[in-house]
Amino acid sequence: MAIQSIAGRFGYHIRRLDDGASFVDPYVEQQRLARPPVQTIFEVGAADGRDSERYTELFPGARVFAFEPMPQIYASLAERARRVPAIVPLNLALSSGSGKAQFHVANWQDASSLLAPKKTGSTFDEYQAQTGVIDVTTSTLDEQCVAHGVTRIDLLKMDAQGAELQILAGARDLLARGAIGLIYTEVHFMESYQGSALFYQMCALLAEHGFSLHNLYGLTHNQKGQLAWGDAIFVRPA
Repeated sequence: MAIQSIAGRFGYHIRRLDDGASFVDPYVEQQRLARPPVQTIFEVGAADGRDSERYTELFPGARVFAFEPMPQIYASLAERARRVPAIVPLNLALSSGSGKAQFHVANWQDASSLLAPKKTGSTFDEYQAQTGVIDVTTSTLDEQCVAHGVTRIDLLKMDAQGAELQILAGARDLLARGAIGLIYTEVHFMESYQGSALFYQMCALLAEHGFSLHNLYGLTHNQKGQLAWGDAIFVRPA
Protein backbone atom coordinates (compact mmCIF):
# COMPACT_ATOMS: atom_id res chain seq x y z
CA MET A 1 0.00 0.00 0.00
CA ALA A 2 1.63 3.21 -1.18
CA ILE A 3 0.28 5.46 1.59
CA GLN A 4 1.33 3.00 4.30
CA SER A 5 4.77 2.69 2.71
CA ILE A 6 5.27 6.44 2.79
CA ALA A 7 3.96 6.70 6.37
CA GLY A 8 6.28 3.88 7.40
CA ARG A 9 9.31 5.90 6.37
CA PHE A 10 8.37 8.42 9.04
CA GLY A 11 7.69 5.82 11.72
CA TYR A 12 3.89 5.77 11.40
CA HIS A 13 1.55 2.85 10.91
CA ILE A 14 -1.90 3.46 9.41
CA ARG A 15 -4.71 1.18 10.47
CA ARG A 16 -8.47 1.23 10.03
CA LEU A 17 -10.59 1.92 13.10
CA ASP A 18 -13.05 -0.72 14.22
CA ASP A 19 -16.50 -0.27 12.73
CA GLY A 20 -18.30 2.58 14.46
CA ALA A 21 -15.26 3.71 16.46
CA SER A 22 -14.46 7.41 16.73
CA PHE A 23 -11.52 9.13 18.40
CA VAL A 24 -13.20 12.53 17.85
CA ASP A 25 -16.81 12.22 19.03
CA PRO A 26 -17.14 11.05 22.65
CA TYR A 27 -20.88 10.51 22.32
CA VAL A 28 -20.44 8.13 19.41
CA GLU A 29 -17.92 6.24 21.54
CA GLN A 30 -20.19 6.14 24.58
CA GLN A 31 -22.95 4.67 22.47
CA ARG A 32 -20.54 2.09 21.08
CA LEU A 33 -18.83 1.18 24.37
CA ALA A 34 -21.65 1.18 26.90
CA ARG A 35 -22.80 -2.36 27.55
CA PRO A 36 -26.41 -3.01 26.54
CA PRO A 37 -29.01 -2.72 27.73
CA VAL A 38 -28.32 0.82 28.96
CA GLN A 39 -31.18 1.50 31.35
CA THR A 40 -29.86 4.04 33.83
CA ILE A 41 -27.76 7.14 33.17
CA PHE A 42 -26.69 9.65 35.83
CA GLU A 43 -25.65 13.08 34.59
CA VAL A 44 -24.01 15.20 37.30
CA GLY A 45 -23.91 18.88 36.37
CA ALA A 46 -26.66 18.61 33.78
CA ALA A 47 -27.09 22.38 33.24
CA ASP A 48 -30.21 22.92 31.10
CA GLY A 49 -30.46 19.25 30.14
CA ARG A 50 -29.24 19.53 26.55
CA ASP A 51 -26.94 16.52 27.00
CA SER A 52 -29.59 14.69 29.00
CA GLU A 53 -31.91 14.90 26.02
CA ARG A 54 -29.13 13.73 23.73
CA TYR A 55 -28.66 10.66 25.92
CA THR A 56 -32.34 9.79 25.60
CA GLU A 57 -31.85 9.80 21.83
CA LEU A 58 -28.65 7.74 21.95
CA PHE A 59 -30.08 5.23 24.41
CA PRO A 60 -33.82 4.85 23.84
CA GLY A 61 -35.49 3.30 26.85
CA ALA A 62 -32.95 4.63 29.36
CA ARG A 63 -33.84 6.97 32.21
CA VAL A 64 -31.51 9.92 32.67
CA PHE A 65 -31.22 11.20 36.24
CA ALA A 66 -30.07 14.78 35.69
CA PHE A 67 -28.56 16.67 38.65
CA GLU A 68 -28.29 20.47 38.60
CA PRO A 69 -27.93 22.57 41.78
CA MET A 70 -28.35 26.12 40.43
CA PRO A 71 -32.03 27.14 40.71
CA GLN A 72 -32.30 29.24 37.54
CA ILE A 73 -30.56 26.66 35.37
CA TYR A 74 -32.52 23.87 37.04
CA ALA A 75 -35.74 25.59 35.95
CA SER A 76 -34.65 25.15 32.31
CA LEU A 77 -33.76 21.51 33.01
CA ALA A 78 -37.17 20.88 34.59
CA GLU A 79 -38.90 22.47 31.61
CA ARG A 80 -36.98 20.20 29.23
CA ALA A 81 -37.89 17.19 31.36
CA ARG A 82 -41.57 18.05 30.96
CA ARG A 83 -41.09 17.62 27.21
CA VAL A 84 -38.82 14.57 27.55
CA PRO A 85 -40.29 12.25 30.21
CA ALA A 86 -37.20 9.98 30.25
CA ILE A 87 -35.29 12.79 32.01
CA VAL A 88 -35.61 12.82 35.82
CA PRO A 89 -34.58 16.34 36.99
CA LEU A 90 -33.05 16.70 40.46
CA ASN A 91 -32.17 20.04 42.06
CA LEU A 92 -29.11 18.72 43.90
CA ALA A 93 -25.33 18.94 43.97
CA LEU A 94 -23.71 15.53 44.30
CA SER A 95 -20.74 15.34 46.63
CA SER A 96 -19.11 13.14 49.29
CA GLY A 97 -21.94 13.62 51.78
CA SER A 98 -25.47 14.93 52.21
CA GLY A 99 -26.51 18.23 53.74
CA LYS A 100 -25.92 21.82 52.72
CA ALA A 101 -22.91 23.37 50.98
CA GLN A 102 -21.84 26.66 49.49
CA PHE A 103 -21.85 26.76 45.70
CA HIS A 104 -19.62 29.28 43.96
CA VAL A 105 -21.43 31.04 41.13
CA ALA A 106 -19.13 32.03 38.25
CA ASN A 107 -19.21 34.79 35.65
CA TRP A 108 -20.00 32.09 33.10
CA GLN A 109 -22.62 30.05 34.94
CA ASP A 110 -21.50 26.73 33.45
CA ALA A 111 -18.16 27.26 35.27
CA SER A 112 -19.82 27.40 38.71
CA SER A 113 -18.64 24.82 41.24
CA LEU A 114 -18.71 23.47 44.77
CA LEU A 115 -15.05 24.54 44.75
CA ALA A 116 -13.85 28.14 44.88
CA PRO A 117 -12.10 29.34 41.71
CA LYS A 118 -8.33 29.71 41.76
CA LYS A 119 -6.36 32.32 39.86
CA THR A 120 -4.04 30.65 37.36
CA GLY A 121 -2.91 33.58 35.24
CA SER A 122 -4.95 32.19 32.36
CA THR A 123 -7.36 34.24 30.31
CA PHE A 124 -10.17 31.89 31.28
CA ASP A 125 -9.86 33.04 34.92
CA GLU A 126 -12.37 35.80 34.16
CA TYR A 127 -15.03 33.27 33.17
CA GLN A 128 -14.54 31.26 36.37
CA ALA A 129 -14.34 34.35 38.61
CA GLN A 130 -16.83 34.20 41.46
CA THR A 131 -19.82 36.54 41.31
CA GLY A 132 -21.64 35.13 44.33
CA VAL A 133 -22.22 32.18 46.63
CA ILE A 134 -25.47 30.28 47.13
CA ASP A 135 -26.45 27.49 49.50
CA VAL A 136 -27.30 24.20 47.80
CA THR A 137 -28.51 20.81 48.95
CA THR A 138 -26.01 17.98 48.54
CA SER A 139 -26.42 14.23 48.30
CA THR A 140 -24.31 11.28 47.16
CA LEU A 141 -24.48 8.85 44.29
CA ASP A 142 -25.01 5.98 46.74
CA GLU A 143 -27.89 7.79 48.46
CA GLN A 144 -29.57 8.73 45.21
CA CYS A 145 -29.42 5.18 43.93
CA VAL A 146 -31.15 3.96 47.09
CA ALA A 147 -33.73 6.77 46.89
CA HIS A 148 -34.67 5.88 43.31
CA GLY A 149 -34.35 2.11 43.51
CA VAL A 150 -31.30 2.04 41.22
CA THR A 151 -28.91 -0.90 41.62
CA ARG A 152 -26.56 -0.06 38.77
CA ILE A 153 -25.52 3.07 36.85
CA ASP A 154 -24.83 1.99 33.29
CA LEU A 155 -23.34 5.36 32.30
CA LEU A 156 -22.11 8.10 34.62
CA LYS A 157 -21.40 11.57 33.20
CA MET A 158 -19.74 14.20 35.40
CA ASP A 159 -19.20 17.86 34.58
CA ALA A 160 -18.56 19.24 38.05
CA GLN A 161 -15.75 21.75 37.59
CA GLY A 162 -13.13 19.94 39.65
CA ALA A 163 -15.40 18.29 42.23
CA GLU A 164 -15.29 14.85 40.59
CA LEU A 165 -13.29 13.18 43.38
CA GLN A 166 -15.85 14.35 45.93
CA ILE A 167 -18.60 12.84 43.81
CA LEU A 168 -16.79 9.51 43.52
CA ALA A 169 -16.18 9.55 47.29
CA GLY A 170 -19.95 9.45 47.60
CA ALA A 171 -20.11 6.30 45.46
CA ARG A 172 -18.19 3.91 47.71
CA ASP A 173 -20.84 1.20 47.58
CA LEU A 174 -21.37 1.48 43.84
CA LEU A 175 -17.64 1.33 43.13
CA ALA A 176 -17.07 -1.55 45.55
CA ARG A 177 -19.81 -3.57 43.83
CA GLY A 178 -18.62 -2.73 40.33
CA ALA A 179 -22.04 -1.18 39.77
CA ILE A 180 -20.93 1.70 37.57
CA GLY A 181 -20.37 0.96 33.89
CA LEU A 182 -18.86 3.57 31.60
CA ILE A 183 -17.74 6.95 33.01
CA TYR A 184 -17.57 10.09 30.88
CA THR A 185 -16.12 12.96 32.86
CA GLU A 186 -14.42 16.31 32.72
CA VAL A 187 -10.77 16.01 33.77
CA HIS A 188 -8.41 18.75 34.94
CA PHE A 189 -4.70 19.03 34.26
CA MET A 190 -4.21 22.21 36.26
CA GLU A 191 -5.75 23.38 39.51
CA SER A 192 -8.17 26.01 38.26
CA TYR A 193 -10.37 25.52 41.34
CA GLN A 194 -9.24 25.17 44.95
CA GLY A 195 -8.65 21.42 45.36
CA SER A 196 -9.52 20.45 41.79
CA ALA A 197 -9.54 16.73 41.06
CA LEU A 198 -6.49 16.39 38.82
CA PHE A 199 -6.26 13.92 35.96
CA TYR A 200 -3.65 11.65 37.54
CA GLN A 201 -5.73 11.43 40.73
CA MET A 202 -8.81 10.42 38.76
CA CYS A 203 -6.85 7.77 36.87
CA ALA A 204 -5.38 6.34 40.09
CA LEU A 205 -8.72 6.15 41.89
CA LEU A 206 -10.61 4.63 38.99
CA ALA A 207 -7.81 2.12 38.31
CA GLU A 208 -8.30 0.83 41.86
CA HIS A 209 -11.86 -0.06 40.84
CA GLY A 210 -11.03 -1.73 37.55
CA PHE A 211 -11.42 1.20 35.16
CA SER A 212 -8.97 2.13 32.44
CA LEU A 213 -8.72 5.25 30.32
CA HIS A 214 -10.23 4.80 26.87
CA ASN A 215 -9.53 8.21 25.35
CA LEU A 216 -9.37 11.98 25.89
CA TYR A 217 -11.50 14.56 24.09
CA GLY A 218 -11.76 18.32 23.73
CA LEU A 219 -8.36 19.09 25.24
CA THR A 220 -8.16 22.79 26.11
CA HIS A 221 -5.00 24.84 26.67
CA ASN A 222 -4.51 28.28 28.15
CA GLN A 223 -2.84 31.12 26.29
CA LYS A 224 0.57 29.89 27.51
CA GLY A 225 0.10 26.54 25.83
CA GLN A 226 -0.45 24.73 29.15
CA LEU A 227 -2.95 21.89 29.09
CA ALA A 228 -5.89 22.91 31.30
CA TRP A 229 -8.80 20.49 30.98
CA GLY A 230 -10.63 18.10 28.73
CA ASP A 231 -13.02 15.17 28.84
CA ALA A 232 -12.29 11.47 29.26
CA ILE A 233 -14.00 8.12 28.87
CA PHE A 234 -13.13 5.43 31.41
CA VAL A 235 -14.27 1.85 30.86
CA ARG A 236 -14.23 -1.43 32.71
CA PRO A 237 -13.20 -4.62 30.89
CA ALA A 238 -16.03 -6.98 30.02
